[in-house]
Amino acid sequence: MPAFDVDSQSPGGSFEPQPADNWSMPLGAIAGIRLYISYSVFVALAILTGLVAMVQGREGNGDLPLVTLTAVTIWFFGWGVQFLVHLCLHYWTDAKSESITIGVLGIEAANPLYRRYPWSAVANLMAACFSLTALVIFGAACLAVHMLTRTDGYADASLWLRALATPGLGLDAVANCYLTAAWLFWIQAACQAYPLPKSLGRGAIASVVVLLAADADDDLQLKLLRRSLQFVSLITVVIAMATLIADGDMNLPRWPILLLLAVALWVSTRKSDLYDWITSIHIAGADPISAHFDVTELRESDLGEPTSRPAEVSPKRTPWISEMIDSVRMRQKRKRVRAAMRREHEEASDAARLDHVLQIVSERGTEGLSAEDRALLMRVSKNLQRHRQTHTDDATQKGDGG
Repeated sequence: MPAFDVDSQSPGGSFEPQPADNWSMPLGAIAGIRLYISYSVFVALAILTGLVAMVQGREGNGDLPLVTLTAVTIWFFGWGVQFLVHLCLHYWTDAKSESITIGVLGIEAANPLYRRYPWSAVANLMAACFSLTALVIFGAACLAVHMLTRTDGYADASLWLRALATPGLGLDAVANCYLTAAWLFWIQAACQAYPLPKSLGRGAIASVVVLLAADADDDLQLKLLRRSLQFVSLITVVIAMATLIADGDMNLPRWPILLLLAVALWVSTRKSDLYDWITSIHIAGADPISAHFDVTELRESDLGEPTSRPAEVSPKRTPWISEMIDSVRMRQKRKRVRAAMRREHEEASDAARLDHVLQIVSERGTEGLSAEDRALLMRVSKNLQRHRQTHTDDATQKGDGG
Protein backbone atom coordinates (compact mmCIF):
# COMPACT_ATOMS: atom_id res chain seq x y z
CA MET A 1 0.00 0.00 0.00
CA PRO A 2 1.38 3.45 -0.82
CA ALA A 3 2.56 5.63 2.02
CA PHE A 4 -0.13 7.75 3.56
CA ASP A 5 0.40 11.49 3.56
CA VAL A 6 -1.68 13.11 6.30
CA ASP A 7 -1.16 16.51 4.69
CA SER A 8 -2.73 15.38 1.41
CA GLN A 9 -6.27 16.51 0.74
CA SER A 10 -7.34 13.28 -0.95
CA PRO A 11 -5.04 10.26 -0.43
CA GLY A 12 -7.25 7.68 -2.04
CA GLY A 13 -10.50 9.53 -1.55
CA SER A 14 -12.11 12.73 -0.42
CA PHE A 15 -11.86 13.66 3.23
CA GLU A 16 -14.85 15.97 3.12
CA PRO A 17 -16.87 15.41 6.29
CA GLN A 18 -19.76 13.02 5.77
CA PRO A 19 -22.74 12.39 8.09
CA ALA A 20 -21.77 11.90 11.72
CA ASP A 21 -22.57 8.21 11.60
CA ASN A 22 -22.80 5.64 8.83
CA TRP A 23 -25.94 4.35 10.55
CA SER A 24 -27.80 7.67 10.43
CA MET A 25 -29.54 9.91 7.92
CA PRO A 26 -29.23 13.71 7.81
CA LEU A 27 -32.36 15.72 8.56
CA GLY A 28 -31.00 19.24 8.13
CA ALA A 29 -29.92 21.81 10.68
CA ILE A 30 -31.56 23.78 13.46
CA ALA A 31 -29.84 26.79 15.02
CA GLY A 32 -26.56 25.76 13.39
CA ILE A 33 -26.69 22.20 14.78
CA ARG A 34 -26.74 19.41 12.20
CA LEU A 35 -29.48 16.86 12.88
CA TYR A 36 -29.31 13.15 12.06
CA ILE A 37 -31.73 10.31 12.73
CA SER A 38 -30.50 6.78 13.29
CA TYR A 39 -31.71 4.04 10.97
CA SER A 40 -32.53 2.05 14.11
CA VAL A 41 -35.58 4.31 14.47
CA PHE A 42 -36.92 3.13 11.11
CA VAL A 43 -36.17 -0.49 12.02
CA ALA A 44 -38.08 -0.11 15.30
CA LEU A 45 -41.03 1.54 13.54
CA ALA A 46 -41.11 -1.23 10.94
CA ILE A 47 -41.16 -3.92 13.64
CA LEU A 48 -43.88 -2.07 15.57
CA THR A 49 -45.99 -1.65 12.45
CA GLY A 50 -45.66 -5.35 11.66
CA LEU A 51 -46.73 -6.36 15.16
CA VAL A 52 -49.75 -4.06 15.06
CA ALA A 53 -50.78 -5.40 11.65
CA MET A 54 -50.54 -8.98 12.94
CA VAL A 55 -52.73 -8.56 16.03
CA GLN A 56 -55.17 -5.77 15.19
CA GLY A 57 -57.60 -8.26 13.65
CA ARG A 58 -58.10 -10.04 16.95
CA GLU A 59 -61.13 -9.35 19.10
CA GLY A 60 -60.84 -6.19 21.21
CA ASN A 61 -57.92 -4.77 19.22
CA GLY A 62 -59.93 -2.53 16.91
CA ASP A 63 -58.44 0.68 18.34
CA LEU A 64 -54.90 -0.71 18.51
CA PRO A 65 -53.58 1.38 15.55
CA LEU A 66 -54.86 4.60 17.15
CA VAL A 67 -53.40 3.67 20.54
CA THR A 68 -50.06 2.83 18.92
CA LEU A 69 -50.00 6.11 16.99
CA THR A 70 -50.71 7.99 20.23
CA ALA A 71 -47.87 6.19 22.03
CA VAL A 72 -45.41 6.85 19.20
CA THR A 73 -46.36 10.54 19.15
CA ILE A 74 -45.75 10.76 22.90
CA TRP A 75 -42.39 9.03 22.47
CA PHE A 76 -41.40 11.53 19.77
CA PHE A 77 -42.39 14.35 22.11
CA GLY A 78 -39.89 12.95 24.62
CA TRP A 79 -37.22 13.28 21.94
CA GLY A 80 -38.21 16.91 21.54
CA VAL A 81 -37.78 17.49 25.28
CA GLN A 82 -34.26 16.06 25.16
CA PHE A 83 -33.36 18.10 22.09
CA LEU A 84 -34.65 21.28 23.72
CA VAL A 85 -32.42 20.66 26.74
CA HIS A 86 -29.34 20.17 24.53
CA LEU A 87 -30.23 23.27 22.54
CA CYS A 88 -30.40 25.33 25.74
CA LEU A 89 -27.06 23.92 26.88
CA HIS A 90 -25.57 24.76 23.47
CA TYR A 91 -26.61 28.40 23.73
CA TRP A 92 -26.09 29.14 27.42
CA THR A 93 -23.22 26.88 28.52
CA ASP A 94 -19.91 25.54 27.21
CA ALA A 95 -21.62 22.25 26.20
CA LYS A 96 -21.49 23.04 22.47
CA SER A 97 -22.93 20.60 19.92
CA GLU A 98 -21.93 20.50 16.26
CA SER A 99 -24.35 17.70 15.46
CA ILE A 100 -27.04 15.69 17.24
CA THR A 101 -28.15 12.19 16.35
CA ILE A 102 -31.59 10.96 17.40
CA GLY A 103 -31.88 7.27 18.17
CA VAL A 104 -34.67 5.08 19.47
CA LEU A 105 -34.22 6.42 23.02
CA GLY A 106 -33.75 10.03 21.97
CA ILE A 107 -30.47 11.95 21.88
CA GLU A 108 -27.49 9.67 21.35
CA ALA A 109 -24.28 10.62 23.13
CA ALA A 110 -21.62 10.82 20.42
CA ASN A 111 -18.07 9.60 20.90
CA PRO A 112 -16.74 12.36 23.18
CA LEU A 113 -13.40 12.67 21.34
CA TYR A 114 -15.18 13.46 18.09
CA ARG A 115 -16.72 16.62 19.52
CA ARG A 116 -15.13 19.76 18.19
CA TYR A 117 -15.45 21.28 21.67
CA PRO A 118 -14.93 18.57 24.34
CA TRP A 119 -17.41 18.67 27.20
CA SER A 120 -16.27 19.03 30.78
CA ALA A 121 -17.49 16.72 33.52
CA VAL A 122 -19.96 19.37 34.66
CA ALA A 123 -21.32 19.75 31.11
CA ASN A 124 -21.89 15.99 30.80
CA LEU A 125 -23.65 15.92 34.15
CA MET A 126 -25.83 18.90 33.21
CA ALA A 127 -26.86 17.29 29.91
CA ALA A 128 -27.82 14.05 31.65
CA CYS A 129 -29.45 15.53 34.76
CA PHE A 130 -31.42 18.23 32.96
CA SER A 131 -32.67 15.83 30.27
CA LEU A 132 -33.72 13.16 32.76
CA THR A 133 -35.28 15.69 35.11
CA ALA A 134 -37.28 17.26 32.28
CA LEU A 135 -38.63 13.84 31.25
CA VAL A 136 -39.56 12.96 34.83
CA ILE A 137 -41.32 16.30 35.34
CA PHE A 138 -43.28 15.95 32.09
CA GLY A 139 -44.28 12.44 33.15
CA ALA A 140 -45.46 13.66 36.55
CA ALA A 141 -47.44 16.45 34.87
CA CYS A 142 -49.14 13.94 32.56
CA LEU A 143 -50.01 11.73 35.53
CA ALA A 144 -51.50 14.76 37.33
CA VAL A 145 -53.63 15.59 34.28
CA HIS A 146 -54.78 11.97 34.13
CA MET A 147 -55.85 12.06 37.77
CA LEU A 148 -57.61 15.42 37.42
CA THR A 149 -59.73 14.10 34.55
CA ARG A 150 -60.87 11.05 36.52
CA THR A 151 -64.38 10.97 37.91
CA ASP A 152 -63.52 9.14 41.14
CA GLY A 153 -61.35 11.97 42.53
CA TYR A 154 -57.66 12.53 43.09
CA ALA A 155 -57.26 13.61 46.72
CA ASP A 156 -56.50 10.13 48.06
CA ALA A 157 -52.93 8.91 47.54
CA SER A 158 -54.20 5.35 47.10
CA LEU A 159 -55.97 6.45 43.92
CA TRP A 160 -52.65 7.61 42.45
CA LEU A 161 -51.02 4.27 43.30
CA ARG A 162 -53.96 2.40 41.83
CA ALA A 163 -53.65 4.39 38.61
CA LEU A 164 -49.94 3.56 38.36
CA ALA A 165 -50.78 -0.12 38.88
CA THR A 166 -53.09 -0.13 35.85
CA PRO A 167 -52.13 -3.10 33.64
CA GLY A 168 -50.64 -2.31 30.26
CA LEU A 169 -49.33 1.18 31.21
CA GLY A 170 -52.65 2.66 30.10
CA LEU A 171 -52.23 1.38 26.55
CA ASP A 172 -55.57 -0.42 26.67
CA ALA A 173 -57.52 2.68 25.59
CA VAL A 174 -56.94 6.07 24.03
CA ALA A 175 -58.79 7.64 26.98
CA ASN A 176 -55.78 6.78 29.16
CA CYS A 177 -53.35 8.65 26.91
CA TYR A 178 -52.08 10.88 29.72
CA LEU A 179 -51.29 7.85 31.88
CA THR A 180 -49.53 6.31 28.89
CA ALA A 181 -47.55 9.52 28.38
CA ALA A 182 -46.43 9.50 32.02
CA TRP A 183 -45.12 5.95 31.78
CA LEU A 184 -43.44 6.48 28.40
CA PHE A 185 -41.64 9.62 29.60
CA TRP A 186 -40.38 7.77 32.66
CA ILE A 187 -39.33 4.72 30.64
CA GLN A 188 -37.43 6.98 28.24
CA ALA A 189 -35.67 8.64 31.19
CA ALA A 190 -34.77 5.27 32.72
CA CYS A 191 -33.37 3.98 29.43
CA GLN A 192 -31.26 7.11 28.94
CA ALA A 193 -30.00 6.87 32.52
CA TYR A 194 -28.89 3.25 32.11
CA PRO A 195 -25.17 3.53 31.19
CA LEU A 196 -25.10 1.60 27.92
CA PRO A 197 -23.01 3.03 25.03
CA LYS A 198 -24.46 6.23 23.51
CA SER A 199 -26.69 6.85 26.53
CA LEU A 200 -26.57 9.99 28.66
CA GLY A 201 -26.01 7.95 31.80
CA ARG A 202 -22.68 6.60 30.56
CA GLY A 203 -21.17 10.06 30.23
CA ALA A 204 -22.63 11.08 33.58
CA ILE A 205 -21.01 8.15 35.42
CA ALA A 206 -17.68 8.81 33.69
CA SER A 207 -17.89 12.45 34.79
CA VAL A 208 -18.65 11.49 38.38
CA VAL A 209 -15.66 9.12 38.45
CA VAL A 210 -13.33 11.81 37.11
CA LEU A 211 -14.62 14.38 39.61
CA LEU A 212 -14.39 12.07 42.63
CA ALA A 213 -10.99 10.64 41.65
CA ALA A 214 -9.50 13.88 40.34
CA ASP A 215 -6.04 13.11 41.77
CA ALA A 216 -5.86 9.61 40.25
CA ASP A 217 -4.12 8.84 36.96
CA ASP A 218 -5.93 7.82 33.78
CA ASP A 219 -5.49 4.07 34.33
CA LEU A 220 -6.97 4.19 37.81
CA GLN A 221 -9.90 6.34 36.67
CA LEU A 222 -10.55 3.92 33.79
CA LYS A 223 -10.50 1.01 36.21
CA LEU A 224 -12.90 2.78 38.59
CA LEU A 225 -15.24 3.58 35.70
CA ARG A 226 -15.22 -0.01 34.50
CA ARG A 227 -15.87 -1.33 38.01
CA SER A 228 -18.73 1.15 38.49
CA LEU A 229 -20.46 -0.04 35.31
CA GLN A 230 -19.95 -3.67 36.28
CA PHE A 231 -21.47 -2.91 39.69
CA VAL A 232 -24.53 -1.43 37.98
CA SER A 233 -24.73 -4.57 35.84
CA LEU A 234 -24.68 -6.81 38.93
CA ILE A 235 -27.39 -4.72 40.58
CA THR A 236 -29.50 -5.15 37.43
CA VAL A 237 -29.08 -8.93 37.68
CA VAL A 238 -30.30 -8.86 41.29
CA ILE A 239 -33.32 -6.78 40.25
CA ALA A 240 -33.99 -9.23 37.41
CA MET A 241 -34.00 -12.16 39.84
CA ALA A 242 -36.36 -10.31 42.17
CA THR A 243 -38.62 -9.51 39.23
CA LEU A 244 -38.61 -13.19 38.23
CA ILE A 245 -40.10 -14.05 41.61
CA ALA A 246 -42.58 -11.16 41.57
CA ASP A 247 -43.84 -11.70 38.02
CA GLY A 248 -45.24 -15.12 38.74
CA ASP A 249 -47.43 -16.26 35.87
CA MET A 250 -47.39 -13.00 33.88
CA ASN A 251 -47.89 -13.43 30.14
CA LEU A 252 -45.00 -11.05 29.39
CA PRO A 253 -42.30 -11.41 32.08
CA ARG A 254 -39.94 -8.50 32.63
CA TRP A 255 -36.90 -10.31 33.98
CA PRO A 256 -35.47 -11.43 30.59
CA ILE A 257 -35.28 -7.79 29.46
CA LEU A 258 -33.46 -6.78 32.64
CA LEU A 259 -31.08 -9.71 32.35
CA LEU A 260 -30.33 -8.85 28.73
CA LEU A 261 -29.56 -5.24 29.71
CA ALA A 262 -27.22 -6.45 32.46
CA VAL A 263 -25.31 -8.70 30.06
CA ALA A 264 -25.09 -5.96 27.43
CA LEU A 265 -23.74 -3.50 30.01
CA TRP A 266 -21.15 -5.96 31.30
CA VAL A 267 -19.90 -6.67 27.79
CA SER A 268 -19.76 -2.95 26.97
CA THR A 269 -17.32 -2.31 29.83
CA ARG A 270 -14.56 -3.59 27.54
CA LYS A 271 -15.28 -1.03 24.83
CA SER A 272 -12.73 1.68 24.10
CA ASP A 273 -15.27 4.47 24.59
CA LEU A 274 -14.63 4.40 28.35
CA TYR A 275 -11.09 5.65 27.82
CA ASP A 276 -12.41 8.19 25.30
CA TRP A 277 -14.79 9.60 27.91
CA ILE A 278 -12.00 10.08 30.45
CA THR A 279 -9.64 11.58 27.88
CA SER A 280 -12.21 14.06 26.60
CA ILE A 281 -13.07 15.21 30.12
CA HIS A 282 -9.38 15.80 30.83
CA ILE A 283 -9.00 17.80 27.62
CA ALA A 284 -12.01 19.94 28.52
CA GLY A 285 -10.79 20.31 32.10
CA ALA A 286 -7.53 21.78 30.87
CA ASP A 287 -9.47 24.56 29.10
CA PRO A 288 -9.11 27.85 30.99
CA ILE A 289 -12.05 29.25 29.02
CA SER A 290 -14.42 27.50 31.36
CA ALA A 291 -13.04 29.49 34.26
CA HIS A 292 -14.61 32.82 35.05
CA PHE A 293 -12.67 35.91 34.09
CA ASP A 294 -11.84 38.14 37.00
CA VAL A 295 -12.15 41.77 35.99
CA THR A 296 -9.67 42.86 38.65
CA GLU A 297 -6.97 40.72 37.04
CA LEU A 298 -7.16 42.60 33.73
CA ARG A 299 -4.78 45.48 33.94
CA GLU A 300 -5.22 48.62 31.88
CA SER A 301 -2.22 47.66 29.76
CA ASP A 302 -4.02 44.42 28.80
CA LEU A 303 -7.06 46.21 27.48
CA GLY A 304 -5.39 48.14 24.70
CA GLU A 305 -2.32 49.96 23.59
CA PRO A 306 -0.74 52.10 26.33
CA THR A 307 -1.33 55.79 25.92
CA SER A 308 1.39 58.26 26.96
CA ARG A 309 0.18 61.49 28.46
CA PRO A 310 1.67 64.05 30.85
CA ALA A 311 1.35 63.13 34.47
CA GLU A 312 -0.65 66.26 35.28
CA VAL A 313 -3.20 65.62 32.54
CA SER A 314 -6.02 63.29 33.45
CA PRO A 315 -8.32 61.63 30.90
CA LYS A 316 -11.43 63.68 30.24
CA ARG A 317 -13.95 60.88 30.46
CA THR A 318 -16.85 60.56 32.84
CA PRO A 319 -16.76 57.41 35.00
CA TRP A 320 -19.66 55.67 33.24
CA ILE A 321 -18.12 56.26 29.80
CA SER A 322 -14.78 54.94 31.04
CA GLU A 323 -16.44 51.82 32.44
CA MET A 324 -18.34 51.26 29.18
CA ILE A 325 -15.18 51.54 27.04
CA ASP A 326 -13.23 49.27 29.36
CA SER A 327 -16.08 46.79 29.28
CA VAL A 328 -16.10 46.74 25.48
CA ARG A 329 -12.33 46.26 25.36
CA MET A 330 -12.51 43.50 27.92
CA ARG A 331 -15.18 41.67 25.93
CA GLN A 332 -13.06 41.95 22.79
CA LYS A 333 -10.03 40.58 24.61
CA ARG A 334 -12.13 37.78 26.09
CA LYS A 335 -13.45 36.90 22.63
CA ARG A 336 -9.93 36.76 21.18
CA VAL A 337 -8.73 34.56 24.03
CA ARG A 338 -11.69 32.22 23.61
CA ALA A 339 -11.09 31.88 19.86
CA ALA A 340 -7.38 31.12 20.35
CA MET A 341 -7.96 28.61 23.13
CA ARG A 342 -10.75 26.85 21.26
CA ARG A 343 -8.41 26.32 18.31
CA GLU A 344 -5.77 24.87 20.61
CA HIS A 345 -8.19 22.48 22.25
CA GLU A 346 -9.67 21.40 18.94
CA GLU A 347 -6.14 20.44 17.87
CA ALA A 348 -5.54 18.68 21.19
CA SER A 349 -8.75 16.69 20.79
CA ASP A 350 -7.82 15.71 17.23
CA ALA A 351 -4.31 14.71 18.30
CA ALA A 352 -5.76 12.35 20.89
CA ARG A 353 -7.39 10.33 18.08
CA LEU A 354 -4.85 10.79 15.29
CA ASP A 355 -2.61 7.81 16.14
CA HIS A 356 -5.61 5.49 16.19
CA VAL A 357 -6.83 6.77 12.82
CA LEU A 358 -3.38 6.43 11.23
CA GLN A 359 -3.18 2.86 12.52
CA ILE A 360 -6.49 2.08 10.79
CA VAL A 361 -5.13 3.57 7.54
CA SER A 362 -1.92 1.52 7.73
CA GLU A 363 -3.87 -1.71 8.34
CA ARG A 364 -6.97 -1.35 6.14
CA GLY A 365 -6.37 1.68 3.96
CA THR A 366 -8.61 4.71 3.66
CA GLU A 367 -11.61 2.48 2.96
CA GLY A 368 -11.63 1.48 6.62
CA LEU A 369 -12.12 5.04 7.83
CA SER A 370 -15.43 6.24 9.19
CA ALA A 371 -16.92 9.62 8.39
CA GLU A 372 -15.59 11.03 11.68
CA ASP A 373 -12.08 9.75 10.91
CA ARG A 374 -12.11 11.43 7.50
CA ALA A 375 -13.30 14.69 9.02
CA LEU A 376 -10.53 14.48 11.63
CA LEU A 377 -7.86 13.99 8.98
CA MET A 378 -9.25 16.92 7.03
CA ARG A 379 -8.93 19.17 10.09
CA VAL A 380 -5.39 17.94 10.85
CA SER A 381 -4.40 18.57 7.24
CA LYS A 382 -5.72 22.12 7.33
CA ASN A 383 -3.98 22.80 10.66
CA LEU A 384 -0.64 21.59 9.27
CA GLN A 385 -1.04 23.77 6.19
CA ARG A 386 -1.86 26.78 8.34
CA HIS A 387 1.17 26.24 10.57
CA ARG A 388 3.47 25.79 7.57
CA GLN A 389 2.14 28.96 5.98
CA THR A 390 2.70 30.85 9.23
CA HIS A 391 6.31 29.64 9.47
CA THR A 392 6.90 30.54 5.82
CA ASP A 393 5.54 34.06 6.33
CA ASP A 394 7.69 34.54 9.44
CA ALA A 395 10.81 33.41 7.59
CA THR A 396 10.01 35.75 4.68
CA GLN A 397 9.56 38.72 7.03
CA LYS A 398 12.90 37.98 8.73
CA GLY A 399 14.62 37.72 5.35
CA ASP A 400 13.18 41.07 4.23
CA GLY A 401 14.22 42.68 7.49
CA GLY A 402 17.78 41.40 7.11
